Amino acid sequence: MDIFETVLAATPSDRWLSPSPCEGWCAIDVAGHVIAGLVVIEARASGRPLPEADPDWREAAGEDPVATWRALRADVMDALTPEALDRRIQLAFGLELTMREWLEGYPLELLVHAWDLAQATGQSVVFDPDLVEPALERAKTFAPQGREAGMLKPERPVAEDADDQTRLLALLGRTP
Repeated sequence: MDIFETVLAATPSDRWLSPSPCEGWCAIDVAGHVIAGLVVIEARASGRPLPEADPDWREAAGEDPVATWRALRADVMDALTPEALDRRIQLAFGLELTMREWLEGYPLELLVHAWDLAQATGQSVVFDPDLVEPALERAKTFAPQGREAGMLKPERPVAEDADDQTRLLALLGRTP
């Protein structure tokens, strides 16, 4: 969350409409998508029903995406009690697991979209290798399903000596 917030907070105000690596999205759409993800986490942690449909990403980001993110992040952190983390939740395809298990894979979303936002807004971001390694392992499982669902572009080729961040981004269809 810190990495995403750092990129979000450093976004120049004139770059919110800059195109992102996510086809058809600009920087504000990436921010709104990730912010909407926090809405889902907070709802699940609080035991409330999930939104019925994806929101408009720009509405989710609000007038001040950084303030929206920070307020929602605080709400999420308050909601993630030990009881909430142990709560069993139902995912798509009938999969059931605890909030804790579900959230173990969430850094992948934050890392990749921090990179997307950085690319859209003229920033660079280098991930801590301790975060990248597990995200890369998770992405190896997720990427085929994501491509099949039309959420990811084809994997990009990388050099044999590429670092894990480059491998992660390329696996998810990004051109690092």
